[in-house]
Amino acid sequence: MSAKHVYSSSDGLVVKSLQGAVSLNPSLILHPASKSVYVHPPSPRTKVSVISGGGAGHEPAHASYTGYGLLAASVSGEIFASPSAKQILSTIRLAAYEGEEPHSKRVADKAPPPKPHRKDVLVIINNYTGDRLNFGLAIEKARAEGIRIDSVVVADDVSLLHSEESSLVGPRGLAGNILVCKILGALAERGSSLENLKRVGDAVVTHLASIGVGLEHCHIPGNPISSVTTMGDEECEVGLGLHNEPGVRRVEMKDPAKLVDELVGKILRSRGVVDGGRDSFVQEGDITVLFVNNLGGISQLEMGAILSDVLARLALSDIHPVRVYCSSFMTSLNAPGFSISLLNVSRVHLAPRSSALHNPVDILQLLDDPTEAHSWLGLRRFWPSDGQRNWQADLRTTERLLDRMQTLSPDAGVKQSTNSLSSASAAYWHQADISPERVTEGILCACRALLREEKLLTEYDTIVGDGDCGTTFSRGAKAILSALENDKLEVAKLSPDQLVHRLGEVLEDNMGGTIGALFAIFFTAWSSAIKRMIHPSSSSVSRVRFIDTLGDALLSLSHHTPAKPGDRTLMDALHPLCNSPNASGKDAPSNPGHVDGSPFAKACKRAREGALHTRGMKPKLGRAVYVELKEDSELPPDPGAWGVAVLAEGFWDGFCGQGDS
Repeated sequence: MSAKHVYSSSDGLVVKSLQGAVSLNPSLILHPASKSVYVHPPSPRTKVSVISGGGAGHEPAHASYTGYGLLAASVSGEIFASPSAKQILSTIRLAAYEGEEPHSKRVADKAPPPKPHRKDVLVIINNYTGDRLNFGLAIEKARAEGIRIDSVVVADDVSLLHSEESSLVGPRGLAGNILVCKILGALAERGSSLENLKRVGDAVVTHLASIGVGLEHCHIPGNPISSVTTMGDEECEVGLGLHNEPGVRRVEMKDPAKLVDELVGKILRSRGVVDGGRDSFVQEGDITVLFVNNLGGISQLEMGAILSDVLARLALSDIHPVRVYCSSFMTSLNAPGFSISLLNVSRVHLAPRSSALHNPVDILQLLDDPTEAHSWLGLRRFWPSDGQRNWQADLRTTERLLDRMQTLSPDAGVKQSTNSLSSASAAYWHQADISPERVTEGILCACRALLREEKLLTEYDTIVGDGDCGTTFSRGAKAILSALENDKLEVAKLSPDQLVHRLGEVLEDNMGGTIGALFAIFFTAWSSAIKRMIHPSSSSVSRVRFIDTLGDALLSLSHHTPAKPGDRTLMDALHPLCNSPNASGKDAPSNPGHVDGSPFAKACKRAREGALHTRGMKPKLGRAVYVELKEDSELPPDPGAWGVAVLAEGFWDGFCGQGDS
């Protein structure tokens, strides 16, 4: 694994890379704040804007597949981390914007500026937990704003199908995502409806199979080299994913043709059993498309040879793809590895149509349709005469479009004055007999406790994941500390539900990844639960026990994730923390208005016990599922669960005045 990079740190690297991608196509605009890239002006032929995205590190995906005839917009997170729901929502709004009449025509007609019109939006999501949660949250928010939106989830990885190790989330999304983007982007350019795009997209994913292999893991700029992920000289990992997570198993790499045979064989046997002596994924006479992807670190010399071996292996099964693609479509930084994808076009064409309005589609023609996305062969337009790019003008255009889309939000303009919020909140804390200073100290101590545990969380996650758990918790803690220090989070001026909502917003904007999405959903739901219990005009306000509302927040979170205790996730600590056995009122303190000592202290203890119980536990969800464990090895506690326990205990210590300053 090479750890040499031109840029020794990943700080600012993603936005700078996006600027480079946008510089190659003058019809694209970058919005740095949301890391969104979108086509402007939008295509006049489309009724639906197709968008996609995910973590950085997969370049040229997805910014370089944004352009007329392919994606209308794309969004990027940090390296191997899902973009936040707020980033994605901005991208959806930009993609939904349909355009307006030229300014000169409006002046001539003396007409006022028109309200922006919306296009429908189709979101293509790779099947990873963080992406599913963040894109899901953004989609729900977009629907609340009146945007017609749907999604297609790409789950093309077959490495764990029919395996006891299969994740509850299902197959991962691999490089086949780009093939789906091209087909649906071309279909949208032909003026197809949202319903038809969704139907075709689901059919394509159903008949798309992929598998990856890696010779070594990639290295993230600024990160230390981990000995845990280093492979031997003669080893490779079958089933490697896109995020530096381990493969399904390590095998000896002596015969390239034998390796290719194993990979292709898994694809051909990926859908059911052998039928009539023939592999079931492709039947006699089926039309197929081959899509071979370089993960970033294989030379073009070897990729040509790999492609030759793949085609030779397919020919042994009398499979002769009518379209063949081979390039670095979706990378994993500098990982020396590749993936193979096979699309059964005939099966897609046979997919049932739900309506006579859904015309049959020609998948091959859609693949052949021109596009101006510069990482797929196509045309180019809109080059400026002087060759210079006006970045400030692009930024002003983006801000104008986002402002106009924001005016269509159901709660646009509905804001209370700061003075009224402050006075009402201050009255609440006084009436409930809760010290906002103690709450503030609890939040401070929780953040400091997480920062002290950052290295340990990173160490735990390096063994079972991609090593970013400590950084994720640290980003959230630092953001909250900054908000407190800069008076952007004044507890005394916020009611409890407002405080929890603000905390959720800060975590959503700064944590990123799966944990950030889970925390954002949990805090949003917790805020709603508290709000339902609070009646400021009632004398019963002092009888509210906020620990009892944690269960409602946990129930809401469970609708968005299959994780449960025993799966080795943060739910192993969060579940016992929230499901208080004292919720019925037993052990109630003398003043239930407080976040009371006895029940919450016991809840913290249960959270720690839950986190410790994950030590050695076999993972059933998330990237840790793909780790091949040695017989004599024992996993450390789950880093997410440990982070939850540390956070809860830190808050309680600070609230009770036992935390360090």
